[in-house]
Parts: sequence; structure tokens; C-alpha cells
Amino acid sequence: MSTRELTLADFEQTVSGEGIVLVDFWAAWCGPCRQFAPVYEKAAEDNPDIVFGKVDTEAEQQLAQMAAISSIPTLMLFRDGVLLFNQAGALPPQALAGVISQARELDMDAVRQEAQAAQEAAANGPQDEVDLDDFAAAHSQGAYVVDVREADEVAGGRVPGAVHIPMNDIPGRIAELPRDTPFFVICAVGGRSRQVVDHLRAEGLPAINVAGGTGGWAQRGWPLEG
Repeated sequence: MSTRELTLADFEQTVSGEGIVLVDFWAAWCGPCRQFAPVYEKAAEDNPDIVFGKVDTEAEQQLAQMAAISSIPTLMLFRDGVLLFNQAGALPPQALAGVISQARELDMDAVRQEAQAAQEAAANGPQDEVDLDDFAAAHSQGAYVVDVREADEVAGGRVPGAVHIPMNDIPGRIAELPRDTPFFVICAVGGRSRQVVDHLRAEGLPAINVAGGTGGWAQRGWPLEG
């Protein structure tokens, strides 16, 4: 099966369907993208039961922004509507085959159960984390936000008004952060910001993690600033 071009109009419907769907975010001017293209095409031929989609980030800039694409090529893999793999950089043939093989072998019922357990734990846990809806409500009221991603990631867009302090710089810049008012810490998806929040709360600061991160914010079509 050959690859197929995806657009904003059919992306969500395609990746949310049953089975495995791979998506290659690329651009014609990107050298690594051109190098990865024949590897991706060969994998499509070898796996006719899988959908191999391609998104031209130049033609589909809104879709690329919603998917929080900060560098290309970026490869995403979905199975039964669940995002299982999201990584920038061209994969060699064996690595791509390994990603596909692992996706085939996964017990998706177990994956969903783990996701549900994580959601319940977050809902029942201490109030040091919020979802994107609660964060958006606080943000609209002028909440203080710290973006702990690296500079190259922030250059691709950040939540409006967010103060940029890279994760590794946080210990030396704690004095710049509020101590008497709760504030929010955000990264790409919520992992790094979770670590930063744990550190800051141990230091007595009222930090709150944003689950879903900047990627989730962008996927909802909410505005980013450069």
C-alpha cells in the first residue's frame, strides 16, 4: 500500500479509526525528510494492512501547529485511536520496523486500562495538577505560567504570556517565582513540568502542573505566541 496525504479535513478521522495508523510530518525543503521518505514508502509496501499517512507541514501549517510539531520529520503512530509513539527524527529501517512490531503486539485493552487508572489517580490525587480546561480558565484570569521547555521548543510557540525558564535553570532561578500565589508549570506534554512541580513544592512553592502541556493546548487549536 502506498502512502496517502493527510489534511486538516481528514486527519482526525483517519487517526481515530481502528487499526494502526502512522503519520509522517515532513516538508519538501527538509533534507532528513527526503532521506526518510524511501524508508517510509518501503515500510508502507511491506505492511499493506497499516495506513501510512503523510502531512506536508508547509501546506498544512494549521494541522502541524495543532499537532505541536516543532521539528521534522516527526513520526506519530496511532492504534485504535490511541497515540502510542511520537518522535522527531528520521528512523532507520530496522528502528521503524521495531516500532511497528511493538505496536502490533500491544494489548490495547491493557493500554486503555492503564490510561484510565492514570486518569483516576490524577483526579483523586493532591491538587498539584490541573487539566487543560481548568488551566485555560485560570489562564484567562491572568495566571502566572512558567514554560520549562528548551529554547528551540519555545521558539515554535508557547502559551501566551508564559515566562520561559528551562527546566535545568529552575533551581538557580527559584527566587523569580511566586511564593504566595499558586502558579502553573507547563512543558510539551506534562512530564518535565511534573518533575519541576515536585521539586518546587518540596521547596515550599505553590506550583501546579499542567497535564497535557503545550502540545495539548495546541491540539485544541488554542493560540500560541512566538
